[in-house]
Amino acid sequence: MKTYYIKKEGIDDYVNRETKKKMRISAIGFFIFFILMFAFTYSYGVHKILMLPLVIFFLIILGVLYTSSLSQNKNLIDLTCFVFSEESVSKLLDKEQLNLMNKVGVSRNEHRYGVKFNKTIKFSNIESTTIKANEIVIKSKDYDFTTGNGKISIPKEIEDYETIKAEIIKNAATYKLKLTENTNG
Repeated sequence: MKTYYIKKEGIDDYVNRETKKKMRISAIGFFIFFILMFAFTYSYGVHKILMLPLVIFFLIILGVLYTSSLSQNKNLIDLTCFVFSEESVSKLLDKEQLNLMNKVGVSRNEHRYGVKFNKTIKFSNIESTTIKANEIVIKSKDYDFTTGNGKISIPKEIEDYETIKAEIIKNAATYKLKLTENTNG
């Protein structure tokens, strides 16, 4: 059994990438909201007055969300480890060391939405493994798109990433590796 952590010098890059993924979803939601608000205010002829303050207000909200997400994601990522054993791959979060905001968020997501932060996928339950440019994604047969349960993403910033990647390629049948153009690069 081997345990790996995110390298200290790679945490900031990984945090930025993960935060930007989450912010894209928020930006799409705000864009749809702006279109609806423009249609609503245009029908009353007040779009020239209201839209600029609304845009500025929501850009400030997005900025605050982004900066607060950076510190929370950094805390989550810093306390995450990946464990490779003879029969499974696990992503584990040390919940006891989390700051208060993350403890509340993790607890809420687990109870309300069923999100699992500690994930273990047995080799017999792997549906596919994909090696991408920035990560290795392992999905199980019970993968749930809405919660992310059943999916482990191993970032390139992990200790011994190239060794892990080579081991997965060597045991392609066990990991049910899907070859892509990024697998060897």
